Amino acid sequence: MSRRRSIGVMIDTRLGIYVCANQIILRIQKEHSQAIPDLMDVFTEQISRYIETSHAQRATDRISGIDARFNNVMQTGCLPENGFSEVEIESIINRLSLMDSNNWSHSTGVGEREGRILLDLVRRRHFGLAHGIGRSGDITAIQPKAPGSSLINRLCNSMLLDWLRRSGSPSTQACLLVPMATGMTLTFCLLTLKKHRGPQAKYVIWPRIDQKSCLKCISAAGLIPIPIEPVFTAGRTNRKKKNKGAKGSGEDKAEKDDWKEEQYTDQLSSNMAGIENAMIDPESVLKAGEVLMKNDGDKQPGPESIVCVLTTTSCFSPRVPDRLPAITRLCRKYGNIPHLINNAYGVQSKRCMGLVECAWAEAKSTESKENSTQSSPPLDLLYVQSTDKNLMVPVGGAIIAGFSKNLIKEIAESYPGRASGTPSLDVFATLLHLGRQGWESLCSKREISYIKLAEGLKELADRHGLRLMNTPENPISLALSLKSLYTNNENDLTVHPDLLTQIGSRLFTQGCSGVRVVVPASMEKHFGLSPKCIGGVTMVGFNSHSCVSKEAYMNAAAALGQTPEEIDLFLTRLDKALTAFKRQLNKK
Repeated sequence: MSRRRSIGVMIDTRLGIYVCANQIILRIQKEHSQAIPDLMDVFTEQISRYIETSHAQRATDRISGIDARFNNVMQTGCLPENGFSEVEIESIINRLSLMDSNNWSHSTGVGEREGRILLDLVRRRHFGLAHGIGRSGDITAIQPKAPGSSLINRLCNSMLLDWLRRSGSPSTQACLLVPMATGMTLTFCLLTLKKHRGPQAKYVIWPRIDQKSCLKCISAAGLIPIPIEPVFTAGRTNRKKKNKGAKGSGEDKAEKDDWKEEQYTDQLSSNMAGIENAMIDPESVLKAGEVLMKNDGDKQPGPESIVCVLTTTSCFSPRVPDRLPAITRLCRKYGNIPHLINNAYGVQSKRCMGLVECAWAEAKSTESKENSTQSSPPLDLLYVQSTDKNLMVPVGGAIIAGFSKNLIKEIAESYPGRASGTPSLDVFATLLHLGRQGWESLCSKREISYIKLAEGLKELADRHGLRLMNTPENPISLALSLKSLYTNNENDLTVHPDLLTQIGSRLFTQGCSGVRVVVPASMEKHFGLSPKCIGGVTMVGFNSHSCVSKEAYMNAAAALGQTPEEIDLFLTRLDKALTAFKRQLNKK
């Protein structure tokens, strides 16, 4: 493409907006028919008057290289292969900021909102981007006063789509960054799905995971949660070879190919029977098994009364990600019930993103199912993730992604008013800095950290007579059973929960954040502790994900950005905390 086309205004058809390519207006034109000289050549010629030509050429080549790389990002809408430096990103944002009307020279604003900023500290913090994103009818709409802010928002969404696809869900069709944390974003999605399902829909089937925001996002949308207790399941680990018996002796008959799978029972996973029962008769499940009297003339609510199933990928052990493909299969079976996935910090996990992709493969499957003769709308499948947990930016943003452009567009158009552009700016800068190589490197380091943390906790557990719980299907979080610290040889409870949770308090005081000591439902009942009520729902054994949990444990996670040094320091402090706790018990 000729460089002459980049002078003045460049039309970027991919992003659908006009982008100012230069702020310098070329006034050199001797004749009307004469070709316009290349702008960078003119710039090089002018600075050559002050410094040597060789220095001028190297300097302009450097500037041109940055522009070329950023132009490639705009052309493709994808992450750069290698990230930009902070100085380069700051230069790009400052240039884009000059496009907004509040930063124009000699501008005169006479409206009620002209992007004025009183404190220079605040202006510098936001690079002078004061207009926010979107318009009153659409959070992705272009603001005539703010082409720079609009470009950042749209290019950010485009790079996020590429990021999600490369992280394990290549079928994702569209995504949208909203300036709300994960809980409120889930409420936002629930309201749109509620509108799709009609006035009769009021229930949300929720496989239990003990995070308050999961329940509150349902109640905030004016809907009724139907909690489904998880079940203990057997996970899988590496297969171990057994010795063969003599040929024909029958000793190896039960083990085909002489392999054995070790079974685990610590994991809490999706209760598929409970979810299906809730789809068939939500009110009966909601009333915890109470038999409802049905009159001949009354129609009991069925699948049509379900707004969606709200599942989870990333979670605290021993809870493991929900069985998304199997749940989607049930959604299709009972009239394409929408499926909303809370993927809060799951983008950093190949397993979590793979489950999302498999769920969509199940949703679009054309295999014949029950009631296949009846026409039904396509299944709405959305997944929501946090920006702070996955991209290490300040709290305040979440990404809504899905497999239908029309559904994402409908959600964008339902956002009332304009929105803050700060989350978009943070993510925009971070994605430019990371690039594809940077993101892949972060994920690889996280996986190494997970292995190191698991091995360290296992070694520590053996030293203190504890047990690392077997949760191989949770790719981020680990759980260390504390049962031997509060029971005697007869398994009688000897330690009050308040004393046990001091382990977590001690670690927090020593600078170890993110550690949770969880009291099981059995201990809660034994000591007469009242169950917590959240959003009008009573949760027995809250934090343990189950009303029948029996072991206290401590959580630790290997999340994005964690370093080996942090893990070593945590393990050292945990060792000291456990030693001090046991010494305290011996004194008592």
